[in-house]
Amino acid sequence: MKKSIFSILLLLISITCFCTTITITNSGTTFTPDTITINVGDSVQFTLSSSHNAIEVSEVTWNSNGNTSNSGFSTAFGGGLVLPAQLSVGAHYYVCSKHAAMGMKGVIIVEAPTEIIENKLQANLSIYPNPTPSILNINYSGKELLQSIKLYNLMGKLVYENTKITSFINSISIDFLNAGIYLLETTTAKEKYVQNIYISK
Repeated sequence: MKKSIFSILLLLISITCFCTTITITNSGTTFTPDTITINVGDSVQFTLSSSHNAIEVSEVTWNSNGNTSNSGFSTAFGGGLVLPAQLSVGAHYYVCSKHAAMGMKGVIIVEAPTEIIENKLQANLSIYPNPTPSILNINYSGKELLQSIKLYNLMGKLVYENTKITSFINSISIDFLNAGIYLLETTTAKEKYVQNIYISK
């Protein structure tokens, strides 16, 4: 039962991509930009003032300037990161819950990939064991310098970050405190690779 639930979760959030993070800010009661088109696998970072959030709503609710969530993505006031697992192909309508009646709303259009791009970063990474009870090992054999290693929980919260990589590293180990499913993001100057990590304490 545990394995089948885990398999379903991995299927739902499986992300192995050449992807980017797009930032949405606010200017008063307007999202900037208020409409974006992204590729499946991309993330969206909302960087908002403390009186604004972003919650996904249905198209009908969006058209009527309502603020009833459709149980899609939701950020805290001040913003947050919306991960690819929350952004399936199609249109995602969102509003600020406090200012929807004033027309503070936007749309994220997620497009399916049109071609397969070879990700050399993925080919040069060895991430094991996965699942793991505690310690995750990352071996990297690429020629490009790693710029960052970041780990997010499923709520999009950054729980580990290493951006002070100043030389070529063959191996890094991360010791986890809590069980759960995480997203590991590794980047070079040219590529980004995201993989699901399962901690089975």
